[in-house]
Amino acid sequence: PDPSARAAVARAAAALAARLPDDRPRRVRWTAPTQFHITLRFLGELSAADAAAVRDVFRPPLETGGFAVRLSGLGCFPAAGPPRVLWMGVGEGREALAAVAAEIDGRLASAGRVPETRPFNGHLTLGRMKRWPARSRAEVVRALSDVRPDTPRWTVERVVLYESRRTPRGARYHALESPPLAGLAGAPRITPGTGREHP
Repeated sequence: PDPSARAAVARAAAALAARLPDDRPRRVRWTAPTQFHITLRFLGELSAADAAAVRDVFRPPLETGGFAVRLSGLGCFPAAGPPRVLWMGVGEGREALAAVAAEIDGRLASAGRVPETRPFNGHLTLGRMKRWPARSRAEVVRALSDVRPDTPRWTVERVVLYESRRTPRGARYHALESPPLAGLAGAPRITPGTGREHP
């Protein structure tokens, strides 16, 4: 998301934290605003050779053109039992994001990755929960329904291939490749490993 959307998501996360019952906000590992993202495909741990093959297929621009996205609505995973993940869903732009995810899936198949079988469910993770009993689900769902985020739309111009590494403070992400969407080939590229853009 762009800076204005990140700020709006951060406000929604803070409002949600204030509505969670008792001391339970401390049981949530909240995503830092600088790490907000929408996952198109999670690959898991890769060998050095597989990682190089994936990077190769991410270098050319995508065929899908740029489009607008707006986040809306809060929810939690899984659909039943103790809540584990708090998220904000994708409203406007959901179909276009699914098309990008399908294009990426095709590229990854050419690099030897097994295609994704689950339907694409675009969302931004707000936080991950721990030690929440199943009986708390109703309270969490009520808190989620109380927050009505007002998030601006932003234009998706590129996708980013990230490497994530686990740390005691959560995952840390490093940009490896950042192909633009169709018609945006002149957009700045992200320097791998730094997050800085250059022409």
